[in-house]
Amino acid sequence: MSESKRKKNLVTKEIAMAVTPIAAAYLFITFYEAGFTSFYGLPISIIDINVTDVFLTNRLTLMVAVIAFLWIGLYYNVLPSANSPIFKGMITIILVSSLWLGVSFGKSDAKNKIEYLTLTNKSPHVVIKIYGNNVITAPYNKDMKTFEKSFTIHELGKEEKLTYNLQKVGPLIPASEYK
Repeated sequence: MSESKRKKNLVTKEIAMAVTPIAAAYLFITFYEAGFTSFYGLPISIIDINVTDVFLTNRLTLMVAVIAFLWIGLYYNVLPSANSPIFKGMITIILVSSLWLGVSFGKSDAKNKIEYLTLTNKSPHVVIKIYGNNVITAPYNKDMKTFEKSFTIHELGKEEKLTYNLQKVGPLIPASEYK
């Protein structure tokens, strides 16, 4: 292998080692949020991801990034070329796994969520998600442990003073699935 090809291959592998874990973490958290919000019936268009979410929102995000980094690092030293089909396939598997794991963990976390912020100065509502300055709430029935798939979006600082309490009201299920 010529010296210029070797240097190009080295740079390609190093870029893959740096970018793949970040991409895997970002895809994971994006699809985690998609899975989480889909349980509550929220539209995907409401999701707002920022850089902080990628690194701090969920311990699983870090796990996905570390596994991706270790996997790439292992093969980085074993495979002769970044053009290797095994190397490219491995990156594809990491990214697709991030998508699948993100949706699965997001839905699971939503189904098993026990503690919710509740509005105390309105009819019974639970906070489903906070994106930026928007607090998304849904009506819930504390006795049946159900929530309605109708939502109110409160913009922080724009409405009357809302009071929230952290309560153990879950896990909640959609009212339409209550038997």
